[in-house]
Amino acid sequence: MRLTYLLTLVFLFAITTSCSDGDDVSSLRISDYVEENNLTTIVTQSGLNYIITREGTGARPNENSDVTVNFVGYFLNGETFDSGDNVTFNLQEVIRGWTEGMQFVTEGGAITLLVPFNLGFGSFQRGDIPPNTNIGFDIELISVN
Repeated sequence: MRLTYLLTLVFLFAITTSCSDGDDVSSLRISDYVEENNLTTIVTQSGLNYIITREGTGARPNENSDVTVNFVGYFLNGETFDSGDNVTFNLQEVIRGWTEGMQFVTEGGAITLLVPFNLGFGSFQRGDIPPNTNIGFDIELISVN
């Protein structure tokens, strides 16, 4: 009986371990990413992590601004899922992490946003982005329109 129980536990552990992919993008934590990449971020009350990577000198957007940006969106394993050059949109039309984070950068500046899933796409699948996935963006703010 005891041997059967032990073998069952070993079997279940083996199945669980073999089924979990260490590169599963939805399970990567922002705190692990920050530590592994030796980053120093500012963390907002909402949980957004950001780094001003280049100071700008122009206008600062507010939550209702139209902005033009260059950006790269990526999973925390480094895989890119989206990018764009000279893309214009209103900050009310994007994920909450962008609406909040873009208010910290000025025209001509650049920012890295590490967005927890609840400020991103939440529990919904969006294209190649699985539900409950933390994501990152490198963004250059070209202009506040």
